[in-house]
Amino acid sequence: MNASETTSRRERLRRELLTEALTSSRRLLDEHGPDGVTMQAVAKDIGIAAPGLYRYFDGRPGLLHATHQHVVDELLAFVDEARVRQAPDDPGAQCHAVIDALFRWCLAHRNEYDLLMSGRLRISSPGEAPSDEVRDAPLMALDRVGAVFAPMAVAWWLAGCRVIPDEEILPALLPHLRAARDMMRAIPGFPLDVPLGLLHAMNLCSARLWGVLTLTVYGHVGDVDGPGTAAHVEALVHDLVIDVLAIFGQEVSAGVVLMRDAVVRQP
Repeated sequence: MNASETTSRRERLRRELLTEALTSSRRLLDEHGPDGVTMQAVAKDIGIAAPGLYRYFDGRPGLLHATHQHVVDELLAFVDEARVRQAPDDPGAQCHAVIDALFRWCLAHRNEYDLLMSGRLRISSPGEAPSDEVRDAPLMALDRVGAVFAPMAVAWWLAGCRVIPDEEILPALLPHLRAARDMMRAIPGFPLDVPLGLLHAMNLCSARLWGVLTLTVYGHVGDVDGPGTAAHVEALVHDLVIDVLAIFGQEVSAGVVLMRDAVVRQP
């Protein structure tokens, strides 16, 4: 076996072990919540010595970061499936479908949601951020999921929706809004000249969305496992969508196709 084949085999084995470790981490997360995801538990589950796992993850923070990213990737794939079912020229339907999909996924994956939104966690990508720049887990999730809504907000702005003039925004909010706009400019197609008022409107929507979602997932607005749960959640989502769209002067789209309404194609 030559050096190239040896390297290729080593890389393949590394990928396989990483996949096994993340599969184990997700299973432990689902069964025991974030506190159950430890280096020792994952190593035992996949049949290797715990010190060997440190070759693949920078301790528990690195393992949690990889698990966190894996969970967000899955959530984004789910909401994007809901988004692409809508007409490309109907951002209202896209917004409605994404919010509905968020609730559906998060209620079905409450321990995963706890990992995404737990203020107890401080995680960073190994080698990418020094210790004094480690970010809260919720901010990492909010940034990535929030980017899904950016094209919808931009479409409404380009169509002439009114947003609060920059000079009327409270001065204390301006630094955060400027930072958010700079981050959004990294999204392909995001205009460089969007007013801060648009970011202000997006922040209002984000606060309402994540506030209601978090209260719902943690059972503070009713029993999420009891009879009538589906109808209760559907009503919550519908009211939330009306509220969010109103911030941009929009109404609920009659053309929305929610995941539960979609025709499942047979293979």
